[in-house]
Order: sequence, then C-alpha cells, then structure tokens
Amino acid sequence: MTILNESGIPDVLPPLHAASGLAERLPGALVVVVGTQAEAHLVQSLPGAPSPNLPGPTRNPRLMFAVLDPERPPQQGLLASRIAEAAARPRGTELVLLVAGRSARLLGVDAAFEARLVARKLELPAEVVDPDAPHESPGTLSTDLEARTLAALVDLCPERRTSDLLETGSPAKRGGLFGGLLGRGREERPGTQGHPVVLLGGASSSPGSARELAAELLRAGVEVAGAVPGELPALGEGTVVAVLDPNLTAAAQVAERRGARVVRTLMPVGVDGTARFVQDVAGEAGVRANEVSRARSVWEELGALRSRIRGKRIFFAGDTGVEIPLARFLADAGAVVLEVGAPRLDRRFLAPEVQALGPDVDVVVSPDWRGQMERIEEARPDVVVASPGLYVPLVARGHLCRSPWDFLEAGLYGYAGARRVLELLARTFERAETLDALNL
Repeated sequence: MTILNESGIPDVLPPLHAASGLAERLPGALVVVVGTQAEAHLVQSLPGAPSPNLPGPTRNPRLMFAVLDPERPPQQGLLASRIAEAAARPRGTELVLLVAGRSARLLGVDAAFEARLVARKLELPAEVVDPDAPHESPGTLSTDLEARTLAALVDLCPERRTSDLLETGSPAKRGGLFGGLLGRGREERPGTQGHPVVLLGGASSSPGSARELAAELLRAGVEVAGAVPGELPALGEGTVVAVLDPNLTAAAQVAERRGARVVRTLMPVGVDGTARFVQDVAGEAGVRANEVSRARSVWEELGALRSRIRGKRIFFAGDTGVEIPLARFLADAGAVVLEVGAPRLDRRFLAPEVQALGPDVDVVVSPDWRGQMERIEEARPDVVVASPGLYVPLVARGHLCRSPWDFLEAGLYGYAGARRVLELLARTFERAETLDALNL
C-alpha cells in the first residue's frame, strides 16, 4: 500500500472532485481517499485526463490517494501509520478525513478503526466518510461525498451548550474562514442577537458566497459565528444553523441531534430567496429584520437585466440539486420555466421552494433522459440548463445550452449572486444572437 499525492489524478471524477474542493476549502484538513490502483488508473483514463506530456492538475499536498493492493491487503493499523507519516509532511494539519468506500471494505479495511488509530497517533480529530453509504433517496449525486463529509465535520464541531456565552466576536473564536471576515473585531453590533449562527454550505456555496451572505446577515444585525466547511465552530444547544444547500440533509440531521435549530426556508438564491433567508435566519437568532425595502431596491437595480431574460423559455434538465431555487428566481425575474428536473426532492428543505415555484411549473424527480430529450425537442426552449451527459447531444441538435456548474462557479447566492445569474444568462443570449446574425 502506498500514499500518493493528488498529482496525476484529474478533477473529473465527482467524488474526488468533491474531496479536492474540501481539501482546498479546509486548509487544515488532510483528505485521504482510499481505493485500488485500478480505480486510480480509471480516474486517469477518463475523458479530460491530462496527457503525461502536459502539465497535470494543480497539486494539493492535503489531498492524497491511498492505493490498496488486492493481492496484499493491508494489515490492521498499517493505513493509520501511513496516514500519520503523510500528515507529518504538510505543516499545520488540524483534521484528517478518511474517504473509504466499498472497495476498501472488501479488502478488509476497517476505516473506523484506522481513523481512531490516526486520532491517537496524531492527537488530532479524524473522521471516516463513506462515499458508498446508502441514502434514503434513490440515486447518487455528485455532491453526496461532500454532503457526508460535512455531516462528519458537523459531528466534529465542539459542543456548545445554552450556558455558553455568545462569543462570536472573541479573537479565540474567529479563525479559519471567518477570521477577520468583515474586519469588525469586537465592536458593538446592531440588534439583539440571542443565538449564534453557523452557515452550513456545500458544493454550491464558495467561500466568497459565504462571506457575502455573512455581510448581508450582519447588515440585518446578525453576526455569523462560523461556517462548515471552513472551520469547526462550536455547535449545539441554542445554535442556529442556516443551510445553504438542499443536499445537506445528513449534516442538518447531525446538527439537530446536537440540539441546534436548523432554519428551513428559501435558499438564498435570487432576490426574494435571499430576503426570505436573511429575515428567517435573523428571526431564529432573535433579531427582528425586515428585508422588504432591500429586496424592492435590488429588483429595481436589476431592471435592465430582467428585460433581457423576460419571456425567455428555460428548461432545467437537473443535475446539481439547486435547480428548483434557481428556477424559482428566474420565474420571478420574468422568464418562462418549462420544466425543472431534480435528481431528488427532499421536501424537508425544498417544501418552501416548491410552494414558491408554484403549481404551473412541472417538477420531474429523477427524470429519464430519453423523455427529457423528447420534451426538449418538442418545446424548443430558448436555453437548456443541462449536465455534460445531455449537453453535447443537445448542442448537436441545435439547442442553446448552459451547464448548471456555470451558475455554481459564478456564485449564485445572495443579492450579488442574483445579478451574476442574470448577467450570465444575458451574455448567453447576446452571444447566441451575435452568432445567429453572422450566419444570415
């Protein structure tokens, strides 16, 4: 068994992509993915893998691959020893995440035992993430590994009890992502916040998005104590957890078991979604906030962009799990949403979204791609938001397409995210119109 650096393993396999993103966003974490050499070669053979003669992906010393040999299964404790050695190389390791699934189990790896041994050897928190764990909903999302990892991180957060003082401004509590986030130190904040707020975000929320949302909450009188991922803030009784991604059911359940209050409201996508999110999170934190005037002002500022998408017919094929909030915003902005595909529908988080979307829009759960292709061909929408699997054949048939990851990478959360989403679509239509004019 060997421990390999990420070098040579491209970011094209969804679970590894999620692990890489976590390694980047958790600067103190060492993420170790355990699998066979065949799996490593499979990753390198996937389309988009770099040629040996070309520069590989950016190397991240905190993302490593533990290669298992099926002919020589590792002895108990060997994996922990190798991980301990690897953890000693990158300085500043504060947490070890061991990603071990079906192949590791079949080869006799007891990941939980190895993690406990790592924790004892390094005197650091160590947790197991199983990318193959059964999910209560059918199917697997590319974000499932990250969702399970965030559940493990929530479980590692220090316990907070109602007797604890609210110390979100204390220097000892302000490290990681939110250390100096808004540069306000210990000065007095408006409002009468009675509960600390923790943001729980996943694949669709970048550190920049978290900072923007924290700034919006602070403007409303609510200070954010921390975020997962990004750090391990105290979490427990009296903590308000604001979920930024509807795929994080398992992590939210862990927070609730520890006594935290999980806010179930609209996702902070679009103008009305952000306003409702800020207002409801503030209310749970004990602060009275009214976002009506702020939302009205933002809608007015977006008037020119709204005119560019008004009446445009949009079809969401469904891939990331954030299609419903995105569709709700674009429908509010004047677009005509023909259909929304959703890989799964967790009503505990998305019930407010489905209600806000309204009964006139069809929501198709776990859609069949053949049926989707037929409906798209029949409807001929102005743009299709589709995953790579449908993107190429749709473009070949003359459809204008955008990837859902384009919206995620642009940053779709908060009032600023609403502008970015509309700008992205406006540029899409303008470019298509320019190309059409050249073909005349």
